[in-house]
Amino acid sequence: MDYFEELRKLISEQFSIPEDTIEEDSLLDEDLSITDLDLEDLITQIQKKFDIVVPADKIPSFKKVSDIVAFLYDHAEGQEQS
Repeated sequence: MDYFEELRKLISEQFSIPEDTIEEDSLLDEDLSITDLDLEDLITQIQKKFDIVVPADKIPSFKKVSDIVAFLYDHAEGQEQS
């Protein structure tokens, strides 16, 4: 699964940001104007979509799109059967 493409679609739909402006190295706050509250909403959507749990203490470490993608690769792989 290409988590970047899935996350890009999710961000685009949730925040009305054109997909082609969302890059892996895009900063959530500066480049995409995603606030801390927006990020919490996004994490909720990610948890539902990928059927995973993102610990609250991990959320502040998500500064770029790639940070979330890396978390998904590390934690969502193999979770589909749960």
